[in-house]
Amino acid sequence: MRVNEYNTLDEFTNEYIGIWNPSEGHWYGLDFKYNDTVYRLHTGSMYNVTNTILIDGRTAIYGLYQATDNSNANAYILLGEYADMNDLLESSVIGNRKFKDIIMDDATEILGKD
Repeated sequence: MRVNEYNTLDEFTNEYIGIWNPSEGHWYGLDFKYNDTVYRLHTGSMYNVTNTILIDGRTAIYGLYQATDNSNANAYILLGEYADMNDLLESSVIGNRKFKDIIMDDATEILGKD
């Protein structure tokens, strides 16, 4: 049974464009569960005042985090940072599977958006 609310990859990518505007459906953060583990996608740095400058000189726009304790929404470790949506979608830091496949997986559960 499908629990994922995203039916197309465009639905996801149109929500996370680097601008926070909930009335237009644009968000900064996404909490989701995949394979019984809670993760977070965050636009911008979640813990630092400034965004990370990546090795190639680009600014990290997106970060993927894993909850260290599924019962504590404030305990996350950084898995990877990405300069653009394509880099994020191609990332394989979660279970060696591309993020674009994880975010569209039937069993991925969207827990919250902010």
